[in-house]
Amino acid sequence: LRYQKDHYKEKATGKLERTLELSGKYAEGAKEVANEMGLPVLDLWTKMQQHAPSSSTGKSSWRDFLSDGLHLSASGNKIVGESLIEIIDQILPELSVKPCPTTGGINSSSVCVGVKRIGPWHDEIDHKKPKKAFDAEGA
Repeated sequence: LRYQKDHYKEKATGKLERTLELSGKYAEGAKEVANEMGLPVLDLWTKMQQHAPSSSTGKSSWRDFLSDGLHLSASGNKIVGESLIEIIDQILPELSVKPCPTTGGINSSSVCVGVKRIGPWHDEIDHKKPKKAFDAEGA
């Protein structure tokens, strides 16, 4: 509410606008539209409710994922990234990047069958002779 009062001054309502209930209604509406259009849905609202750490009252809390009720915190960004990877793996497996089997990282040993390679990986570029990696022989 402090932001609202500082930003809107005398026009501030003094009422909390970003509530869990309101964001849940918005998420439901978004899911309905996606379903009507036959589009996949990444339901972050429900996922955050299911994965939220328990608060001191024993109830699930979204506050760990959202810094102010709207913007993502570090752990919120993490769950969004992990969730995107999951849904890409499920509905677009050809675009899923498979990590290097040796290191587990995303590097020149990674595989993504749905994306044509058009240049070298970062770890194939010699910082002293970068052009060489982009030559037909080097890529």
